[in-house]
Amino acid sequence: MAKKATIYGFLALIILGALFATGYWQMHRRTQTECGFCLRHINPKSHVVAEVGGRRRDVCCAHCAVTEARQERTSLKLIAVTDYPSGQMISPEGTWFVEDSRVVACQHDMSQMDESKHAGHLAFDRCSPGTFAFRDHKAAEDFVRQNGGVLRSLAELMSEAQPQ
Repeated sequence: MAKKATIYGFLALIILGALFATGYWQMHRRTQTECGFCLRHINPKSHVVAEVGGRRRDVCCAHCAVTEARQERTSLKLIAVTDYPSGQMISPEGTWFVEDSRVVACQHDMSQMDESKHAGHLAFDRCSPGTFAFRDHKAAEDFVRQNGGVLRSLAELMSEAQPQ
């Protein structure tokens, strides 16, 4: 009888361990595909790894990280950004950023519901317009010519993270 109880207890521990490991894996996987601030899907061409207030997060774009740092009145450090043309993660140092272009990084229907379930128009979207990173200055200038926007250096982008 004691032997049966030991076997059942051991099986229960194995099942609980497997459930815990699966849950941990699902949470970790989700954080790499979902923005740590706005919870939207991360576009692979605008993915940023940022440290806001000492916490490292995968973010949908640099604009979302800047907005979070400004709203929380805390520090911002960009760890890695994605080069828009190539889709490769690169260091933010020496990178050029394009803001206010016609290209939208995050897909969102721009609507919201009030308490009575009536649709209203979203007046503020923390991700719009998106900010795109470019390793090459000429590629960034070409993007601005085709899609509009403002070309900024890393220092200019980081200055926007300061609370107003």
